[in-house]
Amino acid sequence: MKRAFAYRERPFYEWMRYPSIFLYFCAVFTPMTYKLSLLLAVALGAIACPARAQTLQEVLKFSSDISVGSARGQAIGGATGALGGEIAAIYVNPAAAGFFQNTDLSFSLGYQHIRNTAYYLGNKDNSKRAALKFDNFTLLIRGKEKERPLILAMGVNRTNNFRDDVYYQGNSNSSQSLNYFIQADDAHVSHPEALLSTRQDVAIRHAATLAYQTDLISPYRDGDQYKFTSAAEADDNSVLVHQSLHTITHGGTTELALVFGKQRSEKLYLGGSLNFDFIKQGQQNIWTETNINPVHADLNYFKVTQTIATNGIGVNLKLGGIYKPVLPLNLGLTLQSPTWYGVNKEYQTDMLTDTKSAGVVTASTVYMVDDTTQMEKDNLNYSLRTPWKATASAVLLLNTAGNTNSPHGLISVDYELDDYRSMKLKYGSAEDNRYTSELVKANYRTTGNLRAGAELRYLFYALRLGFARYGSPYKDSNIDGTRTYYSGGVGYKANDGYYIDLSLITGGHQQRREVPYELLPNNYGYVNPPAVQINSATTRMALTCGVRF
Repeated sequence: MKRAFAYRERPFYEWMRYPSIFLYFCAVFTPMTYKLSLLLAVALGAIACPARAQTLQEVLKFSSDISVGSARGQAIGGATGALGGEIAAIYVNPAAAGFFQNTDLSFSLGYQHIRNTAYYLGNKDNSKRAALKFDNFTLLIRGKEKERPLILAMGVNRTNNFRDDVYYQGNSNSSQSLNYFIQADDAHVSHPEALLSTRQDVAIRHAATLAYQTDLISPYRDGDQYKFTSAAEADDNSVLVHQSLHTITHGGTTELALVFGKQRSEKLYLGGSLNFDFIKQGQQNIWTETNINPVHADLNYFKVTQTIATNGIGVNLKLGGIYKPVLPLNLGLTLQSPTWYGVNKEYQTDMLTDTKSAGVVTASTVYMVDDTTQMEKDNLNYSLRTPWKATASAVLLLNTAGNTNSPHGLISVDYELDDYRSMKLKYGSAEDNRYTSELVKANYRTTGNLRAGAELRYLFYALRLGFARYGSPYKDSNIDGTRTYYSGGVGYKANDGYYIDLSLITGGHQQRREVPYELLPNNYGYVNPPAVQINSATTRMALTCGVRF
């Protein structure tokens, strides 16, 4: 009789599972595995090896940020690196804080809508997701010195948003269940019950073990060992199933920044910041296969639900300067260290199988502790390092004569270098880490990001336009990882210090390819399913309200 297994890895620091509590406290109460190198989001590869198969692609996700901050900063494409006196600028170049003449308090809310179109096995499927989100809260305090005071700021800033929804489906002559029986064969067990052993590798526990428990794979004797077959295999060994994947993701990365800036001379401003970054991501992958083979097969359908919760805390430093060679021109330079993260991933896999011979059977990797209501899930702890970054910026001020009754404005440009080759991931042995480092260097590259924007002001009102293009981090030119955004916005600033800004950002068009799963090497002639092409488009809105006093 098949029985549930129990497994428990070493516990992780419990407080890292709830970084949002720490963020809330700071914002409110303070003053201020193989083939991974293809960089195809192997969404369902994680079912075969949940901990490792998504980790490398997450390094890229956690290393890629977007321009958020204030609505004004977003409206001009995020080109704020040399824009003094703007809240969004202090998160790009902390020297911008030195330009402030007053204390500033602001709060930003955003709205994001993402639309995905997936092409798989001749089918086209659309999915979308939208939600309100927190963007930024900043308190900036000017020192008491009358001349060139030290400016201090504390802010909570959303740097990326993982909210997403992807769905695709189609008829295939391949099956994920084939991986499970091949995996069980490769384990060379002397008895099928050995698949239930707590000493089995985590990849087997989240795949072949569940398949055996739910009768998706069945054993037969082959000499001194047992071999396995899949319920999806028909009497003539053919396979024909309808497959679908629905992936729902939420969460993001949030930065707590401690910033200082100071005017050092008539032309030079310097600043720095210590930044704590928090990762909070939840993801659920639902993979379903229904047998449609006209030849008899035992399978009716099976469903695999994988739930992953990822939390991490990291730290980085930024140093920046802004120089004014002539009155209408600001030149900025910022260096940002990598972010060093400690990450905890908690995951579980649930399987439901309906066969003609056994009916509906379910199994899960989650188990009860000491026959209590407390449930345990598998955990993976790892560390990662994001790329080094350098940003060069320029702002040209228009109509600097000081006549506010005449139209005035600015043109701003940022050029940023991201060295994705310098990313690091550590989660296993020294050999595993060295292999992962080689994969990163072989498949990623240094890329350039261009952001540009313009602003026109007249009396209390402002009109803004912007553009941003983020280069592809992939060496493979067949993978188009570029992102392009177009933005615009309006603003109002009253004489008594109150201001309100609104921005709209469209674009974010990006293509990516996903392999649902990759079959393990086999002698049966079973082949991998084709890749899925996913086209994504994003629209964002932001509203900032603030006051200077």
